[in-house]
Amino acid sequence: MGVYLNRNFLLSYVASFISLFGSKLLMISYVAFVYGETGSATLASAVFAADWIANLFVGLLATRYIDRADARRLLVALNVVAAAVTLLFLAALSPRMFPLAVGVVFARALLNSAVNAARVKALVQFFDEEQTDTYSTVFNSSLFLAIAAAGAVGSFVLSFVDLGTVVLLDVATFLLSAVLFALVRPNRQRIAATRRESAGVKENVVANLRSAAVVIARSPVISSAVFYIVLAVTALQATYEVLITAVPELWFGMGSSGMAVFFTAEWLAVFAGVFVYQYLSRRGKVPERLQGRLTVALIGFATLMYAVLPLAQGSLGPALAVFVLLVFAGEVVWAHQYKRLISHSPDSRVSSVVGLLTAVYYSLMAVSGFAFSRGMDTIGVEWSIGIDVAVIAVLVVGWEYAALRRRRRPAPGSAEPLVSRPATAVPARPLVSVSPAEGRPMKEETA
Repeated sequence: MGVYLNRNFLLSYVASFISLFGSKLLMISYVAFVYGETGSATLASAVFAADWIANLFVGLLATRYIDRADARRLLVALNVVAAAVTLLFLAALSPRMFPLAVGVVFARALLNSAVNAARVKALVQFFDEEQTDTYSTVFNSSLFLAIAAAGAVGSFVLSFVDLGTVVLLDVATFLLSAVLFALVRPNRQRIAATRRESAGVKENVVANLRSAAVVIARSPVISSAVFYIVLAVTALQATYEVLITAVPELWFGMGSSGMAVFFTAEWLAVFAGVFVYQYLSRRGKVPERLQGRLTVALIGFATLMYAVLPLAQGSLGPALAVFVLLVFAGEVVWAHQYKRLISHSPDSRVSSVVGLLTAVYYSLMAVSGFAFSRGMDTIGVEWSIGIDVAVIAVLVVGWEYAALRRRRRPAPGSAEPLVSRPATAVPARPLVSVSPAEGRPMKEETA
């Protein structure tokens, strides 16, 4: 554990967790408020959708600026502005002000998305390369831990305080986060190297997105990481977050206390998933040759747990156990693929690559979460889960089959001879190259 006592890591991790916790606490508290007032999973999921879809705009439009910005200054400024915008929520605390509240949620989500993109850039501005590889998984787990912890608290916090107090608490967390980020000491050598790498590159939004897409498409490792991250946060996370808001009441009649229990279980599963993977990875227990099989096996296990979850609705204990195993497996997949994504992306493009990924998966999270909620309201929980399981199976089988075809396809110009012939002597001849100074052929040594 001594490796995590690094000053920059502790400051930035705690700042990230506090900021995200306060933000998610307000959002989840408001979702619980809306669901309690209306009883509609669809309306409650609209709040999640507004939060998720805002990431589309930041991921597509803002990351080219973030890749060239000072991450520390940007994080401080964004948290201060987010605190100011959050104060507007005080004018939207009644049910009839729902449209205004969703608008404020959307504005805050834009800022939060920019903060998350700047945090990715901080990985290559606060640490050296070895530290970036070590901290990337744990550093970004703060998002999922904050969501789960905020859910556990937010689901029943309104029993003790009003929504206005939660708003003020959120404002305070943004301001405290800004102070902690201001205390970080950036890695000047890494910043200088990144700026040299991106020097003279001037791209508009379209060119920047194209460059990020090319980075993803040309690397089998990055493209595979993108696929499985998107799968993990849409078909798994987005749907089970919706389940957490409704299942405790639908299956067990527990209301907000049941929601708190499930969010606590999610927090424990996320925490265990991140640190179990990190422990095994740092000790070389996840060899490269087994990484593809490991990912497919974990996705298969998570899908199986999802499939059997409706069978456990008669008992809280088995339901929680299945849910924990589902979240654990999904989190290990995310942790593994995110670490590979960061380590294989160019430093000067890391925010753009992750921003494009974030725009894709948050948009799809909004769609999948809303569709799953509609399914729960119309065809029921069991059928909604069954359809989700079928979609996961089809996507994984299709992706792995396509990846196998790509691996077996011979590279251009590497066609093998159809008939084996005996080797024949070839007369030696001079090798010819081009003089870089004069642009004309020049002779080298005889082969």
